[in-house]
Amino acid sequence: MAEPKATLTFKLDTPPNQRWSGALPIEVRDEKLVLRARGVSDDTLEVPPGRYYVTALLPNGDQSTVDDVVIVSPGENKQLNIALSDVAFPPNLETTNTISDSLWEISRPVTQYFFKQSFAILRGNWLADRIPGTASPIPLKREPTTRSNLDIPFSREAVWIEIESSKQYNYFAVPIDEGGSTTVEWSLDLKTDKLTLKLDFHDGELNSLLDFADNSKANEARSISRTLVTRPDYYATKKQSPLRATLGAYVLIRANQLEGLDEWTGNLVASYPWLPDALAVRIEYLARCGRHPEALKLLLDIPKSGAPLFRSGISYLADRAKTYAKLAPEGESSLQVTATDMEKLKRISQVFGELVIALDMTLSTSALRRVPALKSG
Repeated sequence: MAEPKATLTFKLDTPPNQRWSGALPIEVRDEKLVLRARGVSDDTLEVPPGRYYVTALLPNGDQSTVDDVVIVSPGENKQLNIALSDVAFPPNLETTNTISDSLWEISRPVTQYFFKQSFAILRGNWLADRIPGTASPIPLKREPTTRSNLDIPFSREAVWIEIESSKQYNYFAVPIDEGGSTTVEWSLDLKTDKLTLKLDFHDGELNSLLDFADNSKANEARSISRTLVTRPDYYATKKQSPLRATLGAYVLIRANQLEGLDEWTGNLVASYPWLPDALAVRIEYLARCGRHPEALKLLLDIPKSGAPLFRSGISYLADRAKTYAKLAPEGESSLQVTATDMEKLKRISQVFGELVIALDMTLSTSALRRVPALKSG
């Protein structure tokens, strides 16, 4: 008879007021360094009795390992304290708001003529104006600024930053969690044409998940995202985060790990109609499950929702729109659409095809490079 397994639970000592906090991925390896269990720090992990090395993983690739070998007996439940106080966590991103900033704003109408770049904050749905029959009832609003470091509070209007240089326009989205704010800092190097973007959601768990994804830590990002979906009770007593829930869905869809995402993505669309990415992840989930008529129906609503704030959303929608626009006229029975909707679908396919070409593939958020100026009312 097999010996009963042991269980490991974890307590992290994370420094306060830093960019990362909350649950972190955990790996448990035996003495031959073979991976025996993987999860997050708030999980209970089961392992056979034995001797193990336990490591917490950070978004930048650093690790913190329990100093001593962990020895567990059959049926034992052992709690491990993992100290992270000596690990270098990045600080929160902060805005700079000085007297000189105010003077720049006052003098902007004059000084803008002497600089090679100008910036503006765009609020609203610019996508609707590009699809016939779905013009936004609220005009896109443009607010010029001389600053490249801002703290932007939540509103139900999507926020994009415009960078204009020599009549060339670049845009990037600023995702903002419901009820919170996002600090954003950017620079566009005119010599290399490299756009550098920093975001701080002032939510350590959301920052961690984004940084794991940005740093190509796929296994770690999936561990956190799977916990989101399989243990919704974990966040029942915490501030709900639409962006964390949506980003987790993107991570799992990319890995084609679809279990639990039907209810998850359906709830996102129902609960957060202001978030374009909620619709994008729902459409991609339905399509991967072969529920193409449902996906197509939602796809036709995308212009009213707006362009996704994360790059994956634009890429997925471009691919689905192109596929459906090709199959529907060929008599695919499950994708029958009216003549009016067919024209709309073709236009959505065309517009998103253009957006994909302009996407900056080095960033997780949606960034459009060298595109025509977006209209404003």
